[in-house]
Amino acid sequence: MKVLIAVDDSKFSQKIGDFVVKQGFPADSEFVVLSVVESMLVGSYMSVLPSPMLDEIKAAARNTSSGTLEKFAALITEHYPAATVKQELLEGFPIEEIIEYAANWGADLIIVGTHGRKGLGRFVMGSVSQAVCQSAPCSVLLVR
Repeated sequence: MKVLIAVDDSKFSQKIGDFVVKQGFPADSEFVVLSVVESMLVGSYMSVLPSPMLDEIKAAARNTSSGTLEKFAALITEHYPAATVKQELLEGFPIEEIIEYAANWGADLIIVGTHGRKGLGRFVMGSVSQAVCQSAPCSVLLVR
């Protein structure tokens, strides 16, 4: 079974790790723990910052995401020692990167967290998990 686990550096991602280790995935499963550092393209509110400052912000985001990926990979490896565990750190738009990676890799399942926003907060903020559910090439499991 090929399982793509999309995480970020929020406190909500810990719930994903807790969930995954409690499940009975087959011993020979393949896991990819994926994190996406968002692009800061022209037109975004971040694009007005000087280039060296943007580079520092991106580097800090990559470092934080790398730490998160290492933590998740170690947790999964500890609980599924026979499984293959890979880490992927991408840059781009999370929705697009998650869906594209899942399609190209041939994922059987995407596990993604949800912050549990309701009402107007969900509408204004948008939802990566909702968009992944609607467009994924495979099953999606949401961890609240």
